[in-house]
Amino acid sequence: MSTMRHHHPIRPLRSRGLPMCQHRMRPHRGRILFSALCVLVLGFAVPAGATKYAGAFMENGGGARALGMGGAFTAVADDPSATFWNPAGLAGLDSRELLVMHSERFGDLIDRDFVAYTQPVGWNIFGGDFSGFGLTVIRLGIDDIPFTDHLAAALDDPANGGNGDGVVDDDELGGLFELQDQIQYKSDQEFAFMASYGEQLGKWQVGGTLKVVRQSVGQYSSLGIGADVAVMRPRLWRRMDLGIKFQDLTTTYLSWDSDEGRNEIIAPAVVPGLAWNQPLPEWKMRFTLAADFETRFENRRTADQYHLFGNVTTNVHLGGEVAFSEKVFLRGGFDSGWEAANLTAGAGFHLNPLTVDYAYAGDALDIDEVTHRISLSIRF
Repeated sequence: MSTMRHHHPIRPLRSRGLPMCQHRMRPHRGRILFSALCVLVLGFAVPAGATKYAGAFMENGGGARALGMGGAFTAVADDPSATFWNPAGLAGLDSRELLVMHSERFGDLIDRDFVAYTQPVGWNIFGGDFSGFGLTVIRLGIDDIPFTDHLAAALDDPANGGNGDGVVDDDELGGLFELQDQIQYKSDQEFAFMASYGEQLGKWQVGGTLKVVRQSVGQYSSLGIGADVAVMRPRLWRRMDLGIKFQDLTTTYLSWDSDEGRNEIIAPAVVPGLAWNQPLPEWKMRFTLAADFETRFENRRTADQYHLFGNVTTNVHLGGEVAFSEKVFLRGGFDSGWEAANLTAGAGFHLNPLTVDYAYAGDALDIDEVTHRISLSIRF
């Protein structure tokens, strides 16, 4: 019986970040091998032209309030996080406000920050009634990523037990034990800088966001520019609000400065959303139920929740909020984003001019995978 050998082509690694393969402290011998194997296998498994999850660090958005509602915020978008969820919502903001959010995943291996500043403005580009402007920074950082692509030739070297055939075979990966001192540790830093504007035109609100995306992994870096366009229609029917975001409308291109001249694209997406607001003045309460349908056209297949037809897939986001005297808030939701199917929950407390929000996200299939997010906003 013949034995099948699996060959891994030798390619330089340019991953955006491999959460299960990073350690902030230098790991012991076994963890070094495990981390390096993850980087090798995943790095080789992704073709040089792969673009399916380009810019994925932006997909989670920001604001613990919105994330506690499962990311169902396109038709709500009434706080500074509207710069991400629906910039048309900026037309409805009546004060200057700053929102800051920090979150960590896999312990403290992945740090993510979201900062948004918004304010009403006195000029209306389209001759409407009210308008607002916002600036946003999204950052994701991963430190101490083990890079092993420079060791490929050494692993294949007969002097180190390799067979010298120009590829790294499965039985040659054990040589990482001997080369662990040569493993290089680098960082992944990803930024999005966004400028947003929203304006009210009659019963509709319209808005847009211009964004610059900057990523760096080790010695490689990329730069891209994109745009979102969005609309909102409060009280579309009774107490139901409508929101639609056309994300990366013109396609966002990320150009890498690697030797291969690799380019990635962030394909357009459409995110329609509905929200129902039900006040109960006799109880000094308010209920909000919301749903978003994040629809993409790049054939993500099983990476998204539902495959509709052809290349069209969608993720459903569901959420709710109960407000008590607009001071205390309880939230819950379901987020079927690209990372996992998450059950979400959250709470908030408002004492003018400060608001503190907390969001919890737990993987529906893995109770040990939990993400906590805290955001603070201040009006002035």
